[in-house]
Amino acid sequence: MKHSYSFPILLTSLLFVTIALSALNTQVPLWLEKDQFSLGQIGLVGSSYFAGNLLGTIMANWLISHFNARYTYTYSCLLFAIATIGLSFSMDFYSWAIWRFMIGIACAVTWVVIESCILVTGTVRTRGKMLAVYLTTYYIGTVLGQALLRYFPQEVLYFGLVITLLMALAILFILLTHYKLPKRKKSGLNIVPMILHKPSRIGLIGCMIAGMLIGSLYSLLPVYYSHLGYSDSQVANWMILLILSGVIAQLPANWCADKYGRRVVLLIESLIMLVACLLLVFNLFDVFAIILLGTTIYTIYPISMAWACSCVRKQDIVSMNQAMLLTNTLGSLIAPAIIAYVMDITNNSYLFISFAIISLYFIILLVYKRGANAQLSKSP
Repeated sequence: MKHSYSFPILLTSLLFVTIALSALNTQVPLWLEKDQFSLGQIGLVGSSYFAGNLLGTIMANWLISHFNARYTYTYSCLLFAIATIGLSFSMDFYSWAIWRFMIGIACAVTWVVIESCILVTGTVRTRGKMLAVYLTTYYIGTVLGQALLRYFPQEVLYFGLVITLLMALAILFILLTHYKLPKRKKSGLNIVPMILHKPSRIGLIGCMIAGMLIGSLYSLLPVYYSHLGYSDSQVANWMILLILSGVIAQLPANWCADKYGRRVVLLIESLIMLVACLLLVFNLFDVFAIILLGTTIYTIYPISMAWACSCVRKQDIVSMNQAMLLTNTLGSLIAPAIIAYVMDITNNSYLFISFAIISLYFIILLVYKRGANAQLSKSP
């Protein structure tokens, strides 16, 4: 009964964190672009955030074991607020990268806490629905962060004070919950067997691909539209359209995955994403293409997550959750820096060319998965 009313309170806390993160993810590249940072440096600052995600994911279980879930979450929110205010004192590339790295650690720990609370307390019947509501809440918070961005102060210090207020509200709500996570004797390295677990491999690859795509979008899409001459508010509108498309597609996509199979839905989504990228490369039907891109990119992760979790025992789900976040973060860490570098020496349209290449790779992988299953079923 405690968990029944703790769940909406947990999601409310997540909403405040996500609003803050969404606004910050769009604003940081715009600040850097106005300060005459190169596109390669902007990509590296984005990658430093995801490097923090990587470290935070590995540290999360250790922190939860030494503190409890609520206090670990609280300390992470405090770190988020302090690091955001620290951005106002950033004068060079290295200071920007360090503070973004700290924010990345804080965000990863909060995600591990929230997802682990859901996975541990949920049952086989309710876990999927709870994750769908969780991800819908996350994306709604992302949309709200973009929508409210035009009302945030543009000065970095005052922007940080608004973020601090949001973190204070997140802490207030998390302290009202009653979640307790089991303490683990093993270190965060117990995720290695989950990464090597062969039945979950496609799901983990899907999580990594989702990280590559979403990480690159957050780091580079605002700069892409800024270079096209759009104002900050117009950039926010494009981001809202992209993310809102993912919010609307979330529940239908997961329902189709449960009904028709996750491999089939991921394959169809990858084909649609390929078409959307080609339209954007050739500047055709931009609004329609962005809607298609949002509906596919933002639903790859939850479907891949469900695929990976369905292949392990219940007692291993928390470790698998950590493995999924780790692979997702690795994709987010690697892709923005590489794509930004190539964009810097070629042109902005390479952002969508790279997405097309990634989607084509996933299509080949999913088709091969079907062929492998067919050969296995025919073998004596």
